[in-house]
Amino acid sequence: MTERSPGSPGRLPALAPGVILFGWSAFAFGLLGQLASRSSEFGESSMLRLAALAPTLLGPVAMIALFVLGWRTRRAWWPALERRLEAHSRALDAIPAERLGPWILLASGAGLFAELMMIRVHASCFQLFALFKNVSLLSCFLGLGIGYARSDRGPATTPLVLPAIALQIALLHSLRLFGIGDFLRNPIAEQAAMGFATVGDVAQALTVYGFLIAVFSINALCFVPLGQTASRLMSRCERLPAYGWNLIGSLAGIAAFSVLSFAWTPPPVWVLALAAALLPILRSRGERLFSAVAVAGLVVLLSLSVQPTATDFYSPYQILTLHHATAGSTSLSVNDAYFQRLLDLRPAAVGRNRLLRSWSNYYAIPYRVKPEPDNVLVVGAGTGNDVAAALRHGAHHVDAVEIDPAIVAIGRAEHPEAPYASPRVTAIVDDARSYVRGSHSQYDVIVFGLLDSHTLLAGLTNVRLDSYVYTVEALREARARLAPGGVLSLSFSLLTPELAHKLYLMLEQAFDGTPPRAALSYYDRSVTFLAGAGVPADRALPEGLVDVSANVGDPSLRVDLSTDDWPFLYMAHRVYPRTYAVVIAALLAVSLMLIRALLPDAASRLSPPCFFLGAGFMLLETKSITELALLFGTTWVVVSAVIASILVLGFFGNALVGCIRQPRRGALYALLIASLAVSWRAAGLELSALPRDLARLLFTVTLTFPLFFAGMAFSAEVEAGAGLPGALSANLLGAMLGGFLEYNSMVLGFSALWGFALGAYALAAATSLRTR
Repeated sequence: MTERSPGSPGRLPALAPGVILFGWSAFAFGLLGQLASRSSEFGESSMLRLAALAPTLLGPVAMIALFVLGWRTRRAWWPALERRLEAHSRALDAIPAERLGPWILLASGAGLFAELMMIRVHASCFQLFALFKNVSLLSCFLGLGIGYARSDRGPATTPLVLPAIALQIALLHSLRLFGIGDFLRNPIAEQAAMGFATVGDVAQALTVYGFLIAVFSINALCFVPLGQTASRLMSRCERLPAYGWNLIGSLAGIAAFSVLSFAWTPPPVWVLALAAALLPILRSRGERLFSAVAVAGLVVLLSLSVQPTATDFYSPYQILTLHHATAGSTSLSVNDAYFQRLLDLRPAAVGRNRLLRSWSNYYAIPYRVKPEPDNVLVVGAGTGNDVAAALRHGAHHVDAVEIDPAIVAIGRAEHPEAPYASPRVTAIVDDARSYVRGSHSQYDVIVFGLLDSHTLLAGLTNVRLDSYVYTVEALREARARLAPGGVLSLSFSLLTPELAHKLYLMLEQAFDGTPPRAALSYYDRSVTFLAGAGVPADRALPEGLVDVSANVGDPSLRVDLSTDDWPFLYMAHRVYPRTYAVVIAALLAVSLMLIRALLPDAASRLSPPCFFLGAGFMLLETKSITELALLFGTTWVVVSAVIASILVLGFFGNALVGCIRQPRRGALYALLIASLAVSWRAAGLELSALPRDLARLLFTVTLTFPLFFAGMAFSAEVEAGAGLPGALSANLLGAMLGGFLEYNSMVLGFSALWGFALGAYALAAATSLRTR
């Protein structure tokens, strides 16, 4: 039995719920301010205004009341709960030592599964989290990190996990239905977001920042019991074998969530899978019943349909909502933001409808310049509008590339022109950049549709899913796929004049100084850029196309071009987003307050070398994901495989340290820093002269090898006496620092992460030598 701290360390300090209460209060006041400023939308009757505002305010007001009531009555309910938790702790401690391995695997796997699940849940409920997934990820790290360090502080709180997560998801789902998402804005002024307005006043800022703080802190508290449970079990085993079981469990958690993502399962299935992993850890019938009731209630709530004309689909990337309008038109939204319409633009359907005629003219633009092409490539094919247009204008064959398989499936089933059913069409589910780079086909027309992902590549990076489609290097690769006399057509909804000029200059550079032509599209506020040998350079565009090349090519506009190293299309300039610093500062303050509340002796419990190893690991993992996604494609399969490979490297590194017995940490850090320097140098090499598969293999090995030595260094610190709970906790909290540092790439580029990772590992080595 592990000795417990004296007193009553299980009692939740007032500071922890106070942080949540502060967030909800700021959110409610900001929301009230926004509603007051928009009250004219609800008519003159005060009763009607109140009726319209009440559902929107109900969620945050109810949460504030619940926190206040719970805290004021804690003396009535806490002692009974603490006795239940003590009984659960005794049952956990009674598990025989020789059988702890599978239980550690189960607890660790549940923790990583829950982490991936909550990142998806947050993004599915609100577009804010789809574009800022690091907020969700870092809150999970914070909770798990605190939990790992609390293995011997108070009773195990595993029975609270499922009810707490169920309450959080139910709250977010309800707020989504109440329309709270309409009042959330993009908090980063330096970066635009499609379909997502930027914060413009104090009320909007309070709403966004309060909501971020509330969700961040609630989610962190939900993960504390998960980390505590795994750590409590591991503390009774030998350190390195326990860590090995932890890594295997994490790998199992990723595998389980990947399988569910592959099957397009919805949140109720995710919650049931998490419950299946956690219920065996609950040792009494009462604990299981309490958790089962909470999960059942959540599943019922999530299964209720409140929009009879809308259907949700959960692809491996995002939530897709198909809206069937009464007039017969169908539209698709992604993460609750408008994405595209499924249009029937056949001449018989268009008739004299002026709106449909303008849309039909937009999709015809590439074929006004290049009529009846033999081969057409559509990247970002979506549900099939661009594909149908190519067929209507006589294309002999169309390759349609779309990264999201669910969007293709919706297009097959719902598009009125059924373009994917045509024998002239080949549907390809792949990343557009990866397909273009690996293809050897030549195309008369390459069409970049209105391609915007509305989401990030992964929770480990602030790169968007489509970022590497819009870089100078990507446009050069697309140019190489054009047949003689071919035309590249790129349409984009232009949020700012700078964005239009940026795309203009990127195409000009990709086509060796030949500027593109730009035509007004009259569809979703878009402009169509035309480039290639088939585009008239010295004469007017075909009749009916309004030439706006002079406007978008305005030399007075100053922009920085998107490259593979700096793939931030929606940023006009390479500047550090100061408004991002506000978000980081707020979340950092919340993190420090929660650590102080739940882990007051953190300085003595946490290992400094493991902290800096965590920061370096997060930076290196982010860089690995972005580099390998660029090489193999930004698909969810690639990201999952990279994360799984990193865990496998950590497992083998841990096993090797166990075989060596007390390895020289100085030598391991030297190998780590040397391998990192080699990877840094290799990332800048051009390997096109080598066979493609060989180049991929060499680059992958070179890029990931430092992670092997980083895993060995961490295991060596554990073996040398850092203590597994404190080491894991420090590692996760250090990963939070790495996540915050990653935002420097928005001004310095992703290559700068090598330097930050090198600095973090150098600090890990220095502190390791100092504490030896």
